[in-house]
Amino acid sequence: MVDSTAKRQVAQSNLVDGTLCAEPEVSGSLSSMLEAVERASGVRPVYLIPKAAGGGLFAAKWKFDSFQVTTGNLAQSLLVCRTAGPATVSRRSRATCVRKRPKIGAVTFAGADTRAEWSTEGACEAVHVYIDRDATQEFADRHLITASLPRIEDFFAIEDPWLTGYFQMLICECEVFASCRQPADELFLAQTEVLLFRHLLQWHSDAGTKDRKALAAQQTVNPLRATVMRRVNEYIAANLANDICLGDLAALARMSVGHFMRAFRAACGLTPYHYVLEQRLQQARDMLKTTGVPVSRIAAECGFKSVSHFSTRFHARLGVSPSRYRAALRE
Repeated sequence: MVDSTAKRQVAQSNLVDGTLCAEPEVSGSLSSMLEAVERASGVRPVYLIPKAAGGGLFAAKWKFDSFQVTTGNLAQSLLVCRTAGPATVSRRSRATCVRKRPKIGAVTFAGADTRAEWSTEGACEAVHVYIDRDATQEFADRHLITASLPRIEDFFAIEDPWLTGYFQMLICECEVFASCRQPADELFLAQTEVLLFRHLLQWHSDAGTKDRKALAAQQTVNPLRATVMRRVNEYIAANLANDICLGDLAALARMSVGHFMRAFRAACGLTPYHYVLEQRLQQARDMLKTTGVPVSRIAAECGFKSVSHFSTRFHARLGVSPSRYRAALRE
């Protein structure tokens, strides 16, 4: 069984194709879960996306061969998306056994307190999201009507288009951070966690009718007023070189995080994270056009963690490297 009582904290290596990228601190409960998966599989994660200081989800990508593991009495619930591989997975719980070969994009949820024995036959790749009960409770306190926390129901290798799209977005972003050997953006992690909790509680939990209606009603909001949007824009422009937190933006608008995200997107068509990324790239383009400032300084002043991170994002957006973009303008 996974030991959820371990208190020791470890510096979990962040690996990309076996290369050490960083050593983020991982809480004792999370490290015990990661260590348990490592012991069961005999491998280490391809990369980790550690929970940021300001909150947000915790995720890891794995490449497995056959292994066996027992879950139950966990510190976190586990959400898994199959991303590659033909492995067959068996789940044994309460004297029943279900055996499936999950499709690519199929998603499984194992509650923290649900005891089950899992085994695989063959190789596969998967992305894990570790869901903390306290974070889920905090979301429920802010967005639900009833005082009790709904239970997210266990499911095994289901096809949920929203969750499949969510993991595609998550993996795309995480691959960029991992390839640049940079920690994931705090704004991205916090925003992503809110979206996930809302979907799981609305569609995969035992939430009552009132709570489901409350979540559904929150999907439709008025856009941010022009004065509020201007205030948020001014804050983003003044802090592009720094980490920008979702909670700080919501506080500027005097809204809850969830309400702010929906109103912001209704106002400009982008999530806060992608909007900030666009502002950083736009400022970088302007500096490349109008100044001779080195690319490394532009990266720092526009809020990118490294030149590699900046170049990757810039190339993905415009199809050329920053240096080539500047050279083409001069030509």
